[in-house]
Amino acid sequence: MPDRLLRAFSYGLVKLVQRPKLHGEKPVLDKPSIFVCRHVGLMDPVILMVEYYSMMLHPLAAQDYYDKNAFMKGFFTHAQCIPIDRKNHSDQWLKDASAALSKGESIIIFPEGTRNKEGRGLMRFHTGAVRLAAETGAQLIPVYNAIWNFPHRYNLAIGRPYHLDPVPEGGYDIDWLHQQARKMQDKVAELEIKD
Repeated sequence: MPDRLLRAFSYGLVKLVQRPKLHGEKPVLDKPSIFVCRHVGLMDPVILMVEYYSMMLHPLAAQDYYDKNAFMKGFFTHAQCIPIDRKNHSDQWLKDASAALSKGESIIIFPEGTRNKEGRGLMRFHTGAVRLAAETGAQLIPVYNAIWNFPHRYNLAIGRPYHLDPVPEGGYDIDWLHQQARKMQDKVAELEIKD
């Protein structure tokens, strides 16, 4: 019940305060997906969860935020977030995200690894989203979130689904991961909205 209430409250808040404006067409999704997003604010995952309200989306949340205090832990838990340990480089998030995708649910991940507080372009993408897509075969959805300042509208663009290039025989290596991360970054950059 708290999860439903939180979703309903978030939906109302986003529609009333942020009033998202979508640039371009919104893809219709009928399969589990990995949303790879530019990250400029704490509301970025909430906006996507409202845009795809009928789907179950699990945002990745940094473990240090997740464990900050009891309120934050409760909020992230009810928001169906998956914690990711950036300090100890644990792969537990990968197992949890893979399990969610296998149940037909979707993932929101921010490959920049942290918030782009300056809001200039894109920071270099890490390879976690590539690993998740390579190991699950899930499609990727690029998303560009523009800087939002109240009372202006929140602007975003959601690109068309795509898949990684075929994994090389014998499995992927670090060069292939970085190549795919650059391709992913280019897909997000193509959606740029002038902040």
